[in-house]
Amino acid sequence: MFLRSVLWYNTHILPISVATLNKKEDVMYKWKFFKSARCVQVKLETGADLAALDELDEKLWTVVSASTEGLRFDPATLKLLDADGDGRIRVPEVRAAVAWMKARFKNLDFLFARKDEIALADVDDTTDEGKALLASFKSILSRAGRAEATSITLADATGTTDIFNGQPFNGDGVVTPKSTSEAAISDALATIIAAEGAVADRSGLDGVDQAKADAFFADAKAYLAWVADGQKAAVLGDKTAAAYAAFTAVQETVDAYFTPPEDLPLVAEDPTPSLPLTAGVNPLWLEKFRTFATVAAAPVLGASDVTEVTRDEWGAIKAKLAPYGAWLAAKAGAAVESVGEAALAALVKDGKVQAKVNDLLKMDLALADEYARLVDCERALRYARNLTDWLCNYVNQANLYDPSRESAFHTGRLVIDGRECLLCFTVADEAAHAALAEKSKCCLLYVKLARKATGEAREICAVITAGSTTALYAGRNGLFYDCDGKDWDAVVSKVVEAQVSLKEAFWAPWAKIAGTISEQCKKFLSSKQDAAVAKVGTSVTAAAAAPAPAAPAAPNGAALASSVAALGVGVGMAGAACAGLVGLVAGLPIWKVLAGVVAIILLVSLPSVILAWFKLRARDLGAILNACGWAVNRPLSFSLGLARTFTRPAAMPMGAAVARDPYASHGVLKIVLVLLLLAAAAAGVCWKLGICPLSCCKSLCSPKPAAAPVDSAPAPAAAPAAAPAEAAK
Repeated sequence: MFLRSVLWYNTHILPISVATLNKKEDVMYKWKFFKSARCVQVKLETGADLAALDELDEKLWTVVSASTEGLRFDPATLKLLDADGDGRIRVPEVRAAVAWMKARFKNLDFLFARKDEIALADVDDTTDEGKALLASFKSILSRAGRAEATSITLADATGTTDIFNGQPFNGDGVVTPKSTSEAAISDALATIIAAEGAVADRSGLDGVDQAKADAFFADAKAYLAWVADGQKAAVLGDKTAAAYAAFTAVQETVDAYFTPPEDLPLVAEDPTPSLPLTAGVNPLWLEKFRTFATVAAAPVLGASDVTEVTRDEWGAIKAKLAPYGAWLAAKAGAAVESVGEAALAALVKDGKVQAKVNDLLKMDLALADEYARLVDCERALRYARNLTDWLCNYVNQANLYDPSRESAFHTGRLVIDGRECLLCFTVADEAAHAALAEKSKCCLLYVKLARKATGEAREICAVITAGSTTALYAGRNGLFYDCDGKDWDAVVSKVVEAQVSLKEAFWAPWAKIAGTISEQCKKFLSSKQDAAVAKVGTSVTAAAAAPAPAAPAAPNGAALASSVAALGVGVGMAGAACAGLVGLVAGLPIWKVLAGVVAIILLVSLPSVILAWFKLRARDLGAILNACGWAVNRPLSFSLGLARTFTRPAAMPMGAAVARDPYASHGVLKIVLVLLLLAAAAAGVCWKLGICPLSCCKSLCSPKPAAAPVDSAPAPAAAPAAAPAEAAK
């Protein structure tokens, strides 16, 4: 049964699987990858690689989204790549750009030349897109008087586009007062711009598009209709506007007067109150009330003089002027009110002006296709020069790992502390950027830039990848050169500390040891100094309070000898330590001594170097790009060798000679230190051998004879001394 199943699988299933695999191998593109600084990325070497980008798994792209801000890249190309204009370039937009070129050219190999020139022979004239582009290229060359040329440059396309944009009609759907020679229509366009606002034309002038024109004539008609309706609402004729203004000036106050509070009884003491308008009125309101009585109340009530109004009379005045108030609230076409009723009536009369403006707009839009062809020409030429560079900053980071090229995010170079930093990124918000960029494990400098001559200011983040960090601190000044060659005053505002080299890691433990010893010495000397000062102060106080001292006694020889001996003991102990070290290595071969010294150095420095090595390997520029708004899909680590190309320390020119420093110490201090060490070692040896080079303390340093034991028997040494005497007799 098992054999039968195996035979059936080999006969029916296996051939199908192999055929499927072979078919997939024929269809799938065979990619090549490169590895640099432990980062594996896809290679882009040929036009076939670019044409097959649509097949490359998005997870293998180094970047999947990039910001268009703060980049050293052609802004016009970035605008073309950013199809939706949201300030970010995503994978579908990059693929669309490559597909656009693929549909119009025979192959994409010419893109690697990175030139702003295209040979007409490279255009694919077998596709509709290619035919249209080739015809546009030839039209541009013909206009430039180079109909026989075999190639076209970006200057040809942009020059033609500039000339086209400067024409009265340029296909953008906007017309300006200069788009017509008819004075009345030109004035009408100027009136529309003043009333509805301007739309920028490609020529740079203020103009009108179809939306603005339609809005103007609609507002004009609505305003004129509203003015006509106002004649019906003007119950007092020409005096209605003044009466309504006087009425509204006191309306809120009078309404409050005739509206009883809610807590009053149902029947008030005075059911028909009246409001005086002239007598007993608050001086602040007297003028407004008099104007209301004269201009509004008297005409509405039909009286010659009104000194007070009742609740019913106030209601009658409100009802009389209500239609006029409703008419004012329904005001239409306010945008064109400043034009004037007569001018608006002339513009909308019989619709001729509007028709001529619409005809101008149609004439301009008729050239939209021609402009689109010019844009396609410029797009093709800008992609020819810049698309490959963008792909090498997006699909992979080949430009980052190639010292001969610069990445798109390089914004300039910072010169500070005797080194040149090339990894400089534009920063919009220092705090937000630092919160993410710290995860890169790189040493970062946040720098504020300023140009006092122009008042410009900006911020950058510089990555330190080589040298030392000891001399980097907030407040340090430097100089920044941007991509345009302009120089900026640079001041460090923040330092994110991290080790940048193995050399620095090697000496770090010794620097800490030296610092600790120095600090302890300072503390010891400070404590001794404080004690001595306190003792002197106490002595002075005691001397001032005590009676006159007696005559000084003769110096005590034993005390002097004891002091000298104590001094000798101190020197001897210091020398004994040196002598012990000398004695330890005196009998060893020189290679063992050197091996011991090397072992001690490695014991102290090797752990620091190993830890630094792991930290340096973990550095990731991707975190910094993420902080700048990029969506980096893969880590961007870099090696120590590549790091030295990002931060370049100062180097003496070839063949340079350094003159002798006339103010140097010339090694005197070194000689003194060596002599002191030799003296200490000699003192230690003398102490160990019991030899004192000072005659004044020889008796103190020499060993004392042992005391004889107290006994009645003669000393054993006396008998041998008598024997020679007897022999002499």
